[in-house]
Amino acid sequence: MQELEAELKIIDSTLRGLSMEAAPLKWGSLMNLKAVLLRNLERYREAEQAFLQALKLKEQPEHRAKVLINLAKLYFFKGEHARALEVLGKVFELAKAQKRFPMELQGYAHLLRGQAYNRLKDEQKALAEFRKAEYFFEGGADARGVGLACLELARHFIKAQDLKTAWNFLKKAEMFLQRLGAEERLGVAICKAVALYYSGKEQEAMELLKGLYEEHQDMGKGLHTIDEIIDAYLSTRSRMLQYQKALV
Repeated sequence: MQELEAELKIIDSTLRGLSMEAAPLKWGSLMNLKAVLLRNLERYREAEQAFLQALKLKEQPEHRAKVLINLAKLYFFKGEHARALEVLGKVFELAKAQKRFPMELQGYAHLLRGQAYNRLKDEQKALAEFRKAEYFFEGGADARGVGLACLELARHFIKAQDLKTAWNFLKKAEMFLQRLGAEERLGVAICKAVALYYSGKEQEAMELLKGLYEEHQDMGKGLHTIDEIIDAYLSTRSRMLQYQKALV
C-alpha cells in the first residue's frame, strides 16, 4: 500500500506540470495510471473520476479503449456488473469504428465481459465471450491472454462436468502461461487440482495442492480444504483479483 501511495504522489506531482492540450498522450496515460492506482487502493470514487478525466482524450481510440476496460474492472470489483457491461459496450463501438484496432484489446474486453456475465449467472453468454476472447488473443499474439481465456473456458467445462473438454483447455492454458510467471502457473495448477477432484482423483488433487502450499506461503500451508480451494477457484472475483494487471 505504501508503494502505491508513493507512486501516486509522483504521478500527481508530474500531472501538475502537464496539460492535456500541451502533451495529450502523456497526460492521458498518467491520468489512466493514477486511476488504476486509486482503484488498487480501493479509493473507488476518486478512481472513477480520474478515469473519466482520462476519457476526455476523445481522438485517441486505443487509449480510450484501455481506459474503458480499466473503468469496467472498477465497476466489476464494486459488484456493479451491469455498469461494467455498459462500459465494455463502448469498447466494441470504438473497435467497429476503426479500420484497424488491436485484437488484444478486444480480447481483454471480451474476457471481462465473460466474467461479468458469469457473475450475473448467464453461463452461456459467458462461454461465448470467453471463446471470442481466445480468438482475439490468438489473433493479437497475446500469450498471456490466450492462457487466461483458456483457463476461463476450462473452469466453465469443469463446472459443467465436461472434463475431457476441460483438460484440453487446461493443456492449452498451461502451454501459454507456464513461462510467464508464478501467478499464471498457480492459476493453471489450481485449475488442474479442481479438474482432478471432479474426475474422482481426490488424492492426486491433494498431492498437487500440497506442493502448491509449500511453494506459495500465502496459501496457508495446507490449512485450506479442497472444498475451500474449489470455492475460491470458481469465484470470478478471486480470479479477477489474481490477474488484475492494468492496461496502461
